[in-house]
Amino acid sequence: MKPPPDRPVGAVYAASRLVAETGTVFSPGAVAVGDGRVLLAGAKADVLRAAPAGFTRLSFPGAAILPGLVNAHAHLQIPRFTDSAGAPVPVPPSFVDWILRVVVWRRGSEPASFAENFSAAAREALSFGTTAVGEIAGPDLAAYSACPLRARIFAEGIGFAPDVATEVAGSVIEAVRRLGSASASNPLILPGVSPHTLYTVGEVLLRALADLAVSRDLPACLHLAESSAEMAFLKDGGGEISSRLYPAVGKDVSWFRGIGRPIPAYLAEAGLLRDGLLLVHNVHLPRAEIDALREGGARFALCPRSNAAHGNGVPDVTHFVDAGIPFALGTDSLASVPDLSPWAEIRAARAMYNGRRKDAALCRELFRAATEYGAAALGLPGGVLAPGAPADFTVVDNPGGDGEGFFRNLVERTGKENVRLTIVAGHAAHGTAA
Repeated sequence: MKPPPDRPVGAVYAASRLVAETGTVFSPGAVAVGDGRVLLAGAKADVLRAAPAGFTRLSFPGAAILPGLVNAHAHLQIPRFTDSAGAPVPVPPSFVDWILRVVVWRRGSEPASFAENFSAAAREALSFGTTAVGEIAGPDLAAYSACPLRARIFAEGIGFAPDVATEVAGSVIEAVRRLGSASASNPLILPGVSPHTLYTVGEVLLRALADLAVSRDLPACLHLAESSAEMAFLKDGGGEISSRLYPAVGKDVSWFRGIGRPIPAYLAEAGLLRDGLLLVHNVHLPRAEIDALREGGARFALCPRSNAAHGNGVPDVTHFVDAGIPFALGTDSLASVPDLSPWAEIRAARAMYNGRRKDAALCRELFRAATEYGAAALGLPGGVLAPGAPADFTVVDNPGGDGEGFFRNLVERTGKENVRLTIVAGHAAHGTAA
């Protein structure tokens, strides 16, 4: 007999282990889910006792239930770049050459391909246990209406010369409006604003987009300090960005002589440095500037594998961890990395750490970066499994181990092949709950 329509319908998922949040693990554990939210999370016996009798009960022996992973920085409409035989092409040694490759791809792509790329990338993300993403909006905004991931989608603005600022800001406003309309029918997605980078967004546009974010109470996302070419351009207007990138796209930036002050001061004067600002990459920032940006309200996303692929350097994972600065992890696009695995990003960040934190404790902190801190950086709910939180979680093979040793094993042993199920808003988005 079916329950009455007004009776809550839900399920209890039980496993050998439950990570409710990074500091709270139950063995065995369970989570009760109803109406897309967590109702109960804790010891298996307690949850089974308290859960409504009509809830479906699903058991996953030999598995661990984890908060869904958060890929805090991605471009899901950018595909893997391949040759005529379908083999991935190498990332060029020059970062400017890679940017120009992306420009050529975007200009030459069939309009229908953007939605196809997004759909395939979203499925891949889910297969790794990812439930939420920070997405830089691609050309096809309509593709996000059916997004199966919880997502903060940042409408991107690009325009360096002062005379284009009004037009570009208008297009970002329209993109934010469209994303807001899409979120009315798909509440998994929320809009944000992204001034692309400081070398592609001039000061006039930067101020306009900062004002837009403040006036709409939206988070903002900025690619920052990713490459040495970027830092050379911001210093005095020189380097490959002025000599190669802009001439290749028919733009003259010979008038630019650098930003003229430290990056934290520049962002503060533009009105962008505030709570809700997410800075991505952060490879070439000195520690004093990282600290100043954090004090100004910024959060950070690191993309270790993308930075390595481009030869752009290594983010200062040691300082972020040892100074207690929360940070998230992102994969960037499939044009930079071989897959959309947050597990691989965790392992890459782990290899970059050279501080005194013990390895098992470091792995716990990096798992927090890929869950709780990622959700906070995007201004999204989730990252933990607690009553009232969204029912976004993944079921993976239990790697074994006790205490922090469990997190070390989790980081070392988990990949796509270990992900049994990914749940977003209470619904199976990858795998089967049967």
